[in-house]
Amino acid sequence: MKKFTVACVAFAAVSAFAGTAAAEGLELGARLGYGIPMGDAAKDSKLSDGVASQIPLWIDAGYRIDESLFAGVYFSYGLVQLNKDVKDACDAASVDCSASDIRFGVQGQYHLSPGESLDPWLGLGIGYEMAKTKSGDNTATTSGFEFLNLQGGADFAVSEGVGIGPFLSFSLGQYSKAKVETPAGSVDGDIEDKGMHEWLVIGVRGSFQL
Repeated sequence: MKKFTVACVAFAAVSAFAGTAAAEGLELGARLGYGIPMGDAAKDSKLSDGVASQIPLWIDAGYRIDESLFAGVYFSYGLVQLNKDVKDACDAASVDCSASDIRFGVQGQYHLSPGESLDPWLGLGIGYEMAKTKSGDNTATTSGFEFLNLQGGADFAVSEGVGIGPFLSFSLGQYSKAKVETPAGSVDGDIEDKGMHEWLVIGVRGSFQL
């Protein structure tokens, strides 16, 4: 009987924890991932011709409308690794080259098992992207809409209101504007021969409910 009573108390404690782990309210998230470039930066110009990968530092912020539905915004700053051919050309010219990628927008997530120890989720977003490349004193920025950002993952509950787990995202975007800045001045305009590009990102995500 004593063991049965202890088991009941433990079950009640777990149930209470599960019930509060996915409460309504503000929620923050942080992600670290590895991004693989796909598609064309412009017509007949592959994104991977200039970019090898990126490491995005990704922040989520929003509101858990109910225990299953999250709505909010996202911001990602990517540390971009240049393609080997580009790096070799920069080294040959004795020029310092670097690149970064900023993505931000709105998103929604649907949690399949809120309050459980393992909570799979699906997400959908839309936003804007700005990619910047520096070559010595010259800077080139291309930007455009991120039409679709599909996400999926799973949160493992580590404590009350705190989860961590893997995630995967696939985004579809198009660069439509370009700006080049040099010591002599700058020029900007629309990209005529546009292409569609994608980012496939895999990584780990942590979330915290306030």
